[in-house]
Parts: sequence; structure tokens; C-alpha cells
Amino acid sequence: MTLQLHDNKQWLCFLIEDETYAHAVSKIKEVHDYLIPVPVPGSPSYVEGVLNIRGEIVTIVCSRKLLGIDEADKHRHIIIIESQNGLVGITVDEVVKITLLDLQQMVPVEQKNTLSPIYATVKHKQQLIILVDFERCFNQMENYE
Repeated sequence: MTLQLHDNKQWLCFLIEDETYAHAVSKIKEVHDYLIPVPVPGSPSYVEGVLNIRGEIVTIVCSRKLLGIDEADKHRHIIIIESQNGLVGITVDEVVKITLLDLQQMVPVEQKNTLSPIYATVKHKQQLIILVDFERCFNQMENYE
């Protein structure tokens, strides 16, 4: 796997459990308060369902399941990401802030699971932030869409 360094160094930081994650702002369309999606029969377990957002049907994916974290009803936000396959929403516990990260400090993470969006970590102000790119695991979803 080759890492894609984003020219845009702005990252949206969010919490899942007690960990801070960050996703490149350049791929994020918007952030919504959590709404319960309409279930889709026969969809993979990590797909919570779909939502109609301004006339567009958006697949909502559980970040906890993609990351292998126990599911809990802590979702407070949905991050809408523009992917090659259209819009996809990712549920997160809480959106914290947009920040600038020094990618020179980035440490790549070995990939064991093709569905995992984690690709690196970076230390920022004495805090370890996990860098994710959810789009890299969306291709796995094409099979049911």
C-alpha cells in the first residue's frame, strides 16, 4: 500500500472511545449530528443503513466496526465523506476540532486488515493522533451497493 500525503494539512479531529483520530479535511463534505439511519436488509454488519441528506441517499457506516472496537450507543456525529463511489457517512463519538498536523512526524502503520482505515499516527502537542482515510476501505462496500 502506498501512503497518500495530502497537500492540505488541515485535519478534522474526532473521538472514538478515548482515542483521537483525524481525517483529511479535503475529503470531508460536512458534519451532521447523529441521526438513526434506515436499515438496509442484507447489508454488511458495518453498514448501519442509509439517510436521505438533501435529496442524496448516503450510506452510513459504523466507524467502531471498521476499527474493530466494541459497539456502543455513543455516536453523536456523522462525518460525510466524498468518495469515488459517492457520499458515505461515518459515525463517530464526537467531532473535536480542525487542526494542522505536521506530516513530517507521521509514522506509517502496518496494514493487517484491508477494511481498516488506519494508515499512520502522528504526535501533536504531546498527544498521539491516529490518521485515517475511510475512503480506502469503501471499495469493499461496492459488493452490496
